[in-house]
Amino acid sequence: MEKIIGYTIESSSAEGIYYLVNGWYKYFAFWIRKKDFIENEARYLHMITFKTKGSAKASLTKLLKIMPDYARDTFRLCEIHAGGHIVNIPNIKI
Repeated sequence: MEKIIGYTIESSSAEGIYYLVNGWYKYFAFWIRKKDFIENEARYLHMITFKTKGSAKASLTKLLKIMPDYARDTFRLCEIHAGGHIVNIPNIKI
């Protein structure tokens, strides 16, 4: 199994699958499309990586306070493994 290098939040909606940007208030972007991440992983990996599960959840909570429209999406906590592989963590409520 590959080493876990961080965590992210995956959002699924009718618009597609997205990953939460760590420091969205700094990057002026809330989400990175999964398709864009796959096409340019080197550019986006650091932007979606949180050091802890708690910091990923806290960032989502802050975002939902100012953008409640996103609350209708389905969220999953994910591990980011070495090599940029993103794996859903089953049985974790967000």
